[in-house]
Amino acid sequence: MFSLTRRKLLRTAAGAVALSALTGPRALAAPQTANLAAAGWILMPNRLVTYYGNPLSGAMGILGQLSKADLVAAIQRRAAQYQAIGGKPTLGAVHMVVTVAQAGPGDDGLYRARMPASLIQEYSDLAAQNGLLFIADVQVGRSTVQAELAPLMSFLSQPHVHLALDPEFAMWGDQVPGVEFGHLTAAEVNYASGVLSNLAAQTGQHKILIVHQFVASMLPDKGAINTRPSGVDVAITMDGWGGQGIKGQHYDMYVRNSDFPYGGIKLFFDQDPDLMTNQQVLALQPKPDVVIYQ
Repeated sequence: MFSLTRRKLLRTAAGAVALSALTGPRALAAPQTANLAAAGWILMPNRLVTYYGNPLSGAMGILGQLSKADLVAAIQRRAAQYQAIGGKPTLGAVHMVVTVAQAGPGDDGLYRARMPASLIQEYSDLAAQNGLLFIADVQVGRSTVQAELAPLMSFLSQPHVHLALDPEFAMWGDQVPGVEFGHLTAAEVNYASGVLSNLAAQTGQHKILIVHQFVASMLPDKGAINTRPSGVDVAITMDGWGGQGIKGQHYDMYVRNSDFPYGGIKLFFDQDPDLMTNQQVLALQPKPDVVIYQ
């Protein structure tokens, strides 16, 4: 059965755990960011493989379950596997939820916690130092895309840093994260892609915007999303955990049958009852441009 309640919320942003120092070999060469920008695309010539979560919570995904050294090694190993069988270069990425939806309102009533800038920079640096991209994933709670992107601009301006939006945790009215499914309008997604497009024009960098979806209501006017903004690769990724059959059906619904130029899928180490192998992922049509492991 396909479950729509996919992950526990991080209850507090306090109390960061101690993390191991980075050690170990590098499996893949550093991405040549300048060359990617000059080519005009990132996802057209490359596949992206990310490990998702938050370093303060193992319940949110694999990123929070591994030491820094093990995280880097796991991403590089997985990316190398996809590159070997997938027929195209593969870029690995640290995929961190930097704005985390909360079950409680917090002091400002916005049902979200912003991660400390120092923690974001720590993992952004970890990615850059090991030839990986960094995906800043945003769950706005009762805040707005506009408000939550503003404190991230210094990160998004870095060549290896890209953005993901999670409509599930974008709440309307008196909705509560984890109780009801959220939504993002096309205007909100287009605002984010516009921010990235402006950055691309100003810096010569190319950017990626990932948008998650696992029910239709999460993107109520999906057809109005600008899927080809200048300087930005926009990818829709099929989210949600469940068996391979239902995941394949939802991949067709939300990725294959969309107008987005790039698509992807999220896989769950702990929740998917029959986790797809790398070969099974690449048997999907079209082949995913983005593969996220939570």
